Amino acid sequence: MYKLFCTLIAGLLLTSMASSQNGKGYKVLIITGDHGHDWRKTTPFLKDLLSKAGLQVTVTESPGKDLTPDNLAKYDVLFLNYRNTPKGAKENPASVWTDEGKKAFTDAVKGGKGLVVYHHASSAFVGASEFEQEFEKVIAGGWRKQGYHGKMHEFTITIRKDHPITHGIKEFKHGRDELYQNSVILPGSEILATAYSDASIDKKNTGKDEPMAWVATYGKGRVYHNVMGHDVEAMQSAGFKTLLVRGVEWAAGEVRTPVPAELRK
Repeated sequence: MYKLFCTLIAGLLLTSMASSQNGKGYKVLIITGDHGHDWRKTTPFLKDLLSKAGLQVTVTESPGKDLTPDNLAKYDVLFLNYRNTPKGAKENPASVWTDEGKKAFTDAVKGGKGLVVYHHASSAFVGASEFEQEFEKVIAGGWRKQGYHGKMHEFTITIRKDHPITHGIKEFKHGRDELYQNSVILPGSEILATAYSDASIDKKNTGKDEPMAWVATYGKGRVYHNVMGHDVEAMQSAGFKTLLVRGVEWAAGEVRTPVPAELRK
């Protein structure tokens, strides 16, 4: 019985070590509770997608109380599905970030926590306060105040840089989505993927290749910015899912999820 017990314990330890070594088990905190988009539908989808990839995902709809140094220290990656809005503050007061929470968030990324900025979080905190100006640096730019998009439509994602997130991925069709345009790209950022904003589809479109995913650093923290994925329908492509999961893994430390056969070069 003792030998059997020891064998079982050894097996569990080996499984745990293998999980750690293959990059699974990274702890992710999805920060939400306000957005301007339907975060109540996108958040469960995102949690399920990341969980199926082997990541340990926790969701907070109350960043007002959960953005503390001790709590953020538990996670490898902070995932923003959040945009501060007056309506959201009224409907869910616990979603409003405190001054202490803002500092804890900024310090966590600067100190080495990974950060993933998803879609409309690109336009969170766009005021003129000291924190809001610094927040733009933390998230590596994005929509901010000047961004916009034309009508939703299908478009092609072109990989622009060979990077651990994009390595081995070919060009792919992306389902009906908002094509973000005129994003702020801060110095030092590396653009990983773009989409052509076709002016023949909508006069508002720029007729240029617009950044869809890029990476940067803030202090010791890795930042992955992905502006695709307006709603659950827009997150169905294998390309979107693969780029998102691998982006989270890269922000945490190491990309481990393989490229699906349909996306391989």
